[in-house]
Amino acid sequence: MKKSCVVFVHGFTGGTGTWKNHKGESFSDLLSADNEIDQTYDFYEFDYYTKIASLFDSAAVVRLLDLFSFGSRKAKKNQPIRRISELLDTYVRTKLCNYDSVIFIAHSMGGLIVKDYILNHEKGDTPEPIGYLSLAVPHKGSIGGYLLAPFNLNAKELQPLNAYSDKLNNTWIDKKESIPKTQYYIALHDECVDEVSALPFTVKKSDKFTFDHDHLSICKPSDSNDFVCVQTSAFLKSRAYDFTMSELATTAFEPESNSYEKEIFVIKMILSEVGEKGIDDAKGSFFHAEIITKAADKKDRTTLQDLQKKVLSLYQQSYNAHSSKLEANEVFGLPRVF
Repeated sequence: MKKSCVVFVHGFTGGTGTWKNHKGESFSDLLSADNEIDQTYDFYEFDYYTKIASLFDSAAVVRLLDLFSFGSRKAKKNQPIRRISELLDTYVRTKLCNYDSVIFIAHSMGGLIVKDYILNHEKGDTPEPIGYLSLAVPHKGSIGGYLLAPFNLNAKELQPLNAYSDKLNNTWIDKKESIPKTQYYIALHDECVDEVSALPFTVKKSDKFTFDHDHLSICKPSDSNDFVCVQTSAFLKSRAYDFTMSELATTAFEPESNSYEKEIFVIKMILSEVGEKGIDDAKGSFFHAEIITKAADKKDRTTLQDLQKKVLSLYQQSYNAHSSKLEANEVFGLPRVF
């Protein structure tokens, strides 16, 4: 199993079709076509009951029909966003508990569900939320909510200045320094959520993107070259890199470990009678070099290669200046010159 996963959360009246384009390709399929992403993440879709009010979908009518054997459907009804967030919490803590980290990609009302989940996530529970992509999410409400509010609970919550959603957004603002890395995607032709509502607060330019989509098409990229897919791929790779860096930063070198005893350069040092101090120093240096190499991206590797040449040059100069005057261990005990 991979260490990280991505969870898609659809919006009001949405479902599995939310993430599929006109060719039947899902958003996750387009993303996992990238080998780097496919090797890093597993993908999931969180589904929940959400419909526009209908007489035959009401819990009371469903039970009545079942009593007379007219049907066998489960009695379901739309639930408040906070309750759906609790359902998401249960889903994550049961189905995804073996992952270290999770990234959420949420559309419309699904983004409010994810916000509620993140704000109520307890530190230390796995997986740890490390990223959130907000796709046309009505952080400040949607005018469309007024139309369905009289007979739909969720539509009422989506109205501008609704007490629950307003409190949720204010809490999000208060805790913006501690929330996972978040980017906000705005649909240029969105008929439901305008730019003002798609942003919960003043967001820096690097974290907001406007795409040539409408409210529905923004969550179903046409292909891997669609800018929504391109930017999402970049976000996932960036989060994977940052998470790896944070893990490596907490890794400590254990001098007593035997994991480096068989390294060729250590064997050469032993044969050359470099001394215990030099061998121990080499083990530690090799360990930290390994950590840095694992964490480095392409740009970092170029910088490291250049740095390596400079360090080797300085080290050789220092060694040549003192090797004829000192014992092997004394050479490694000299004050560092770099």
